Amino acid sequence: MHVTGVKLTRKEVLAIDVAHLYYDAGFTQAEVAERVHVSRPTVSKLLAYAQRRGFVRIEICDPREQDEALIEHLRERFDLTEVRLVGTSHHLPGRMRSELGAQGADMLSSILRDGDTLAVQTSSTLKDLAQHLDPAPCRSIRVWQMARTLSEYLRGNEDTAVLPLLASQLHAELATLPCPLLVHSVPEANRLRAEAKTRDILTRLASARIAVFFAAPIGGITPTVGKLGLNHREAETIMQHAVGELCARIIDAEGRVCVPDLNNRTISITLPDLRHIEQKILIAGGEQSAPVVRAALLNRYVDRLVVDVETARRIASVDTRCEPQTLIPR
Repeated sequence: MHVTGVKLTRKEVLAIDVAHLYYDAGFTQAEVAERVHVSRPTVSKLLAYAQRRGFVRIEICDPREQDEALIEHLRERFDLTEVRLVGTSHHLPGRMRSELGAQGADMLSSILRDGDTLAVQTSSTLKDLAQHLDPAPCRSIRVWQMARTLSEYLRGNEDTAVLPLLASQLHAELATLPCPLLVHSVPEANRLRAEAKTRDILTRLASARIAVFFAAPIGGITPTVGKLGLNHREAETIMQHAVGELCARIIDAEGRVCVPDLNNRTISITLPDLRHIEQKILIAGGEQSAPVVRAALLNRYVDRLVVDVETARRIASVDTRCEPQTLIPR
């Protein structure tokens, strides 16, 4: 009598056989198609199906991601608790963002504990992080929105589903800022900050134990600078001196806010309050973001860094060419 505890469909069996022929035996897809009597496009689909079902696992070991000298330089120079590198892929930019999200998710999972409050900045990369998170074993987690990404806000391409997705993955209570990121006047911003729900969230953010945020280069903002409500002098200041945004705050290479009036019209966590959070995870990718990431590092806004290799190298290169700069005390 034939007894087996493994039941596979004909498609699953064929996908496994095709995978063996292609990956183990080294046949081309055309040769595999001839052997199993299907078309070559069908072989391609079966290989993709085998990966989705977990029959095939492909692991690429990129030695650049294990550059211990680079990691140690960044850790020591900027007094970081942890640094993780991901490969820079100029041909597959979407892959880098996915890898940044995956490493960010793993880093977050490693420090998350019962009862934590997590302050997050909404961003397209946060979606990648949320998608890579395993359902949290921790209990009583709270997710609070501390900022939006200014460049995405100005372009009108924010993903409103990302925070509910993150909260769902963590089985967490969610609190979002119920107001625009940017308003036309300081009195209007002050009025909105004084409203009960907004005031409550902004007041509590500094007591969060973990923050996850993102650095965006100034190039994402300059095409829409006209939407910021600036006078000519302020616009020139941003175009000439800004390096990027942290939590929707536009800063220069020293980490200073570029336009105080714009800063006062922005409703998000302040950078001093961000610094007071115990565990601050910065996720950034793309060489253009190197200046704003370096400014964040110099000003102690970061404890743990997830960054692509080329950006990390650029930061290290700038640092070794320049005169040493003193870090802001923790």
